[in-house]
Amino acid sequence: MQRSRYPERRRTVRITLQIPLTVRCQMPEGEAIDLKASTQSVSAGGALIVMDAPLLTGQTVRVFNDMTSECVECFVTSVREKRDRRFIGVGFAAPRGDFWHVVFPKAGTRQAVRSSQTGWLVPPENGLNIPQA
Repeated sequence: MQRSRYPERRRTVRITLQIPLTVRCQMPEGEAIDLKASTQSVSAGGALIVMDAPLLTGQTVRVFNDMTSECVECFVTSVREKRDRRFIGVGFAAPRGDFWHVVFPKAGTRQAVRSSQTGWLVPPENGLNIPQA
């Protein structure tokens, strides 16, 4: 049985998590500036961050996790503006699945649900009180 019409394209799921960040980027003149930002969602391969300053797709930046003082080199994957906010997608230049200090489930993983009949955890498709043949 196919679970979804469209298969999950991501390697890991996204988790909504707000973490304060400092984003260091190079100006065209060569000067490095630090910008304040925060995550909106994170994944094992990067994040969607919210910040005031514009960045360019493909630009290389260093992202500092203000909670742990760790940093990672990233590249800008997307830039969107909505109202007065900029949403910047960043990907890690090298794998750093531990950067956010979160355990990510595999993509396409579905949560178990409790059976209304037994109270036990069951796969999602069996938790709807549908008798199994």
